[in-house]
Amino acid sequence: MARYAIALTVLMLLAVNRAGKAQTGDDPLPAPPDARAIAAQALYHLALFVNYRDSGIIAEATRRNGRFYLRSADLQRAGIPARYIPNGNIDPDSIVGVRSEYDAPGQRLLLTVPQSWLPHRQVALGESRPRYHSVSGRGALLNYDIYASRARNGDARISAWHEARMFAPSGTLNATGTLSGRDGGGQGGEGYRRYDTWFTSTDDERAIRWSVGDVVTDALSWSNSVRMGGVSYGRDFSLRPDIVTYPLPAFSGEAALPSSVDIFINGYRNGGARLQPGPFTLTNLPYVNGAGEAVLVTTDTLGRQVSTTLPFYVASDLLRPGLSDGMVSLGALRRRYGVANFDYGAMGGSGSWRYGVTPSWTLETHAEGAPSLALGGLGSRVKLGRWGIANGALAYSDMRGEAGHQTNWGWQYTTQSFSLATQHSRRQRTYGNLARYETVRAADTGVPLVGLSRSASQYSLSLNLKRYGSLGAAWIDVQGFDASRTRLMNLSWSKTLWGNSSLYLSGGRESGTGGWNMALVIQLSPGIRDSVAVTMEHTPASGDTQRVNYSRAMPTDGGLGWDVALARQEATANYQQGTLRWRNNHIQLQGGVYGQRGAYTQWGEMSGALVAMDNRLFTANQINDAFVVVSTDGEPAVKVNYEHQPVGITDNKGYLLVSGVASSYPGLYSIDALNLPVDIAVKKTEQRLALRRHGGYVLRFPLKRQRAANIILHDSAGQAVPLSSRVSGVAGGDAIVGYEGIAWLTGLERRNALTVTAPDGRRCRVQLALPASDGGRIHTYGPLECRWQEAR
Repeated sequence: MARYAIALTVLMLLAVNRAGKAQTGDDPLPAPPDARAIAAQALYHLALFVNYRDSGIIAEATRRNGRFYLRSADLQRAGIPARYIPNGNIDPDSIVGVRSEYDAPGQRLLLTVPQSWLPHRQVALGESRPRYHSVSGRGALLNYDIYASRARNGDARISAWHEARMFAPSGTLNATGTLSGRDGGGQGGEGYRRYDTWFTSTDDERAIRWSVGDVVTDALSWSNSVRMGGVSYGRDFSLRPDIVTYPLPAFSGEAALPSSVDIFINGYRNGGARLQPGPFTLTNLPYVNGAGEAVLVTTDTLGRQVSTTLPFYVASDLLRPGLSDGMVSLGALRRRYGVANFDYGAMGGSGSWRYGVTPSWTLETHAEGAPSLALGGLGSRVKLGRWGIANGALAYSDMRGEAGHQTNWGWQYTTQSFSLATQHSRRQRTYGNLARYETVRAADTGVPLVGLSRSASQYSLSLNLKRYGSLGAAWIDVQGFDASRTRLMNLSWSKTLWGNSSLYLSGGRESGTGGWNMALVIQLSPGIRDSVAVTMEHTPASGDTQRVNYSRAMPTDGGLGWDVALARQEATANYQQGTLRWRNNHIQLQGGVYGQRGAYTQWGEMSGALVAMDNRLFTANQINDAFVVVSTDGEPAVKVNYEHQPVGITDNKGYLLVSGVASSYPGLYSIDALNLPVDIAVKKTEQRLALRRHGGYVLRFPLKRQRAANIILHDSAGQAVPLSSRVSGVAGGDAIVGYEGIAWLTGLERRNALTVTAPDGRRCRVQLALPASDGGRIHTYGPLECRWQEAR
């Protein structure tokens, strides 16, 4: 029967199909849907890849007749320029220059577009470190150097040099001077001599420094610096070591696929980066100087490599385009520096300014002024492609009614193999500036200013002979207005022998002396701290001299060092010298004897620094720049590291002064927590810090002593509490129960109410009472009974 029913149904369907169109009065039936049409209009969500780079866009796409249609906004977000995309839903293949490919397993739509459509990317080589702002605390410092000597004739001298410094976040106040005295046959030089007193403040963000007090004016290569009492304001790029002031070469290229790039400079790999498809420019290049050759090796995702060689020339004395540098100073000219404490003359001003016009051209200007003095100059530094740097300057002055000018020009070329430079200056007799303004001059005789030369020329050459050493040559020619002329030629050669041993040979000849000055130095290193130098010299005036010097350096962490020297001199008596040195982290002492037979001089010296900070007084070796006081919250004998190198341990009050720190550099300071007592909690073990120039800072590593103990937890059946149960209720935070019911708790008090939560939600409470003192030891308490109270 079933077989007849199926046959009857098929016949009825065939009859309906043959009926064709519905007749009037029949109910019309819709045509059945076409499965292929349904598939052709399906909705997809596809990841868009442009030239095999993931754009990060998941786009809604409609598929019709085997083609994908996407919204124009999604294509623009993927990186295709809007000017090439019509509005609405479009087929990417309908855009001229675009080809698409559907990746069904990865549900991706791979779009290929012309390289010129891809954005130009700036790619940084290597890792860029975050910038750390320089800081300074409040405190005071005194650098001192006390020197005493006594000759055989009874002439005794003593002098004490000092640098007093007070610093705060707002700036630093400095004062330097020397107190000296003499006993015996000598005369003069006694009393106190003030050198400089000034206050300096810096703005590290803008690389600005201003000073008031005794200042030194800024100068260009073709101008002079002078001392004055006044104020100065201007740029100081040394405050920002993260800024590269000179233009670095820009290496550009184009990647068709996602690739990696490695850069080799002068044969050495200097960095690499990942590249996305499209044009790119490499930035953050390593610091280089002079002429060289860079090789860029790009490797795409298919393993294909392309090598490109690019020559370059880098000049560190140029400025990047748009970058400016300069300083202006105003005040009273200082006279007889180091002789008179307060001797100031006429008011004057000086200013210099440099500006990077293009990557190959830096403009320089300089001006000076004082009563009856006006000076202005203009200069340039130009990169001549790969052929070095040319510089030139012209300055005019009018001083006391006499006009004059000065010209300067030169050229410099540097490569890995050799360096060649020449520099020239010419000036008129009547040219004047602030450096000569206060010079004594006979008004009626026309005697030229002291130190003024009519012309000066110099040439220098250095050659890197690789395994044959280094060769240097120089020629200097100086002519004065009084018809005097000095010409000096110098030749030198040096070579590394083995280890730290070296050989140095030099010869010089000055016109009019009638002979050569010759020197031969052999430097040997029999040990890490030992050094032997053998020197042989010949001069026309003194004849032949042979000298032997043996020295042993002091250990870097303190200790004893010494040196002795013997010299045989043809023109005078033989010379002997011996010195003994000792240093630790608080002071340096040295002394010795030198002279000739029957005329020896004994001397001694003590130097160091006193630091007042954080209500403490510290002693240290001389601190020329910045320093850090590490505090461990009173915890003694904690090892401290600077840049992963040990620098000492904290004292009985938990302090250690770290000197010899370079300002503006973000140094890494750390403590060794491995040897700390187990009952001490450490919040951080390392910190990175940059210091203000001539400043100090207290860097704290919080260490908190807390009571800790192991506890053993059992239930009422004597079984260990389940593994991974959580114990809460102590200041040290929750603890996890380990094997055999043991848990480690920190931050305990005398009485502790503990809550234990099992993995299945059951809870119990335990009371833990501790003795008044644990003697600094870690104890184990228990087993403690924990009765389950509830379950979830």
